Amino acid sequence: MASELPLVSREQAFLETYFQCLSQFAYDKAKDLSEKERESQKSINTGPLWVQLLASLTHLAIAEKSYAGLMFLGPKWFSRKENLRTSYGSLLGELRQIEVSGSKPDKDRDTMDSSLTHLISHLCGQLAHFLTARSKSMEFYEQMATMGNMRVMNYDDLLNVITHIIQTHQKNFHHPILAPLKHSFSVECDIITHLLTAQLEMSQCDFLSSLLHLNEAHTKLTDWTPLVPVKEVKKTLGFGSSTKNPSNPALYQWLSKYKATLVSKFSLYFHDVLNKQPGKQSAAMDMKTITAKASIDFYGKIVTFHKKSDVFNVSIILDVNGLEGIYKGPGYHHPDRIMESPRGLDSYPAVFSYPNERPLSHWPNVLMIMNEKSADLNTFDKIVWFYDKHVNSTYFMTRIEPRMTFAVIFDTKKAERDSYIVNTITDICSNLRCTKCFATLKPGSK
Repeated sequence: MASELPLVSREQAFLETYFQCLSQFAYDKAKDLSEKERESQKSINTGPLWVQLLASLTHLAIAEKSYAGLMFLGPKWFSRKENLRTSYGSLLGELRQIEVSGSKPDKDRDTMDSSLTHLISHLCGQLAHFLTARSKSMEFYEQMATMGNMRVMNYDDLLNVITHIIQTHQKNFHHPILAPLKHSFSVECDIITHLLTAQLEMSQCDFLSSLLHLNEAHTKLTDWTPLVPVKEVKKTLGFGSSTKNPSNPALYQWLSKYKATLVSKFSLYFHDVLNKQPGKQSAAMDMKTITAKASIDFYGKIVTFHKKSDVFNVSIILDVNGLEGIYKGPGYHHPDRIMESPRGLDSYPAVFSYPNERPLSHWPNVLMIMNEKSADLNTFDKIVWFYDKHVNSTYFMTRIEPRMTFAVIFDTKKAERDSYIVNTITDICSNLRCTKCFATLKPGSK
């Protein structure tokens, strides 16, 4: 019996290596390992359950590669969506069958065989839970991709869905051998959670919370970096290097893109705060140069827009009415600092204004338009146009998110359908809403 003890250690060593590969996006290597181990059973003959498990692990590596490539989000005519669901469904059936077979008592098994059989059965049961979680994750990404074509992004709903997935499934595959798989699953879910939360906090103009969640997402993305050579491209706003490598899985690339989009958005919403950071190095920072390195240079787009169309002012307006807590202004504020709630015109501050501070002489008009055209603004995809002949000024306004409104003011009359103005506003705001980013979840999208 002592001579058989190394068998379990050998199988465990294989499983640990396999799941480590799976957690590091090394799907082809994991597949090769399982196929070679299965081939070796012709001479070793560990047992039928082990051979069955190896076959399932080969299928799992193939399915996971498809999942990481986001192939299930491809066009329906491509049939990958149905194929991956079918693959996971078939795998689930295989694993449940192995689990049941291994749990049946067998008097002919010796102690070592029983130990290995129990391990296989136990792992299959937990892997089945993992596949169920994968199925839910697929549905979640499908929901996100669909939102890329919608007028309004409901971040709260998405956050609730991913939170439910974590709470329901994360504890169901806890065996030490599956630790790398669980870690990878947890990191993926945590990254999404932090990014969605950062987006929500930005929509409320919460500087510190947005910053902390972006930093957490960056840290976890770094921790999850695939073990492949990457080329450093540039550093962006203190959130580390931006990397680009076509061999990275599509899922990892998209999460990195989503983070980069939010960092770009953060740099616009809190541009003044970042521009006024104290200290020798930060005081000398040229925000124009820094934002130019962001994945989307919102500030540069607005500067160019101002030059080409002779805009009087571009502002992003925050409606602080009904905000949880008292709005203290952009940036970090000591929690014990006592301030009065903003009133009147001050309850609609400009979180961003270019080229100068918000034009107070125009603010009554801006708020009047926001009030009278609220129904149009709340469709999110409509640009409201208004010309005031008394002051010879034209206003273009659109809603970015429920509390944020993008306003463009000209001190002359402009056509309602001026293509350059309309296209620029649409481009900037669709990127700020992240609808463009969400739409790129589908393979082949740009």
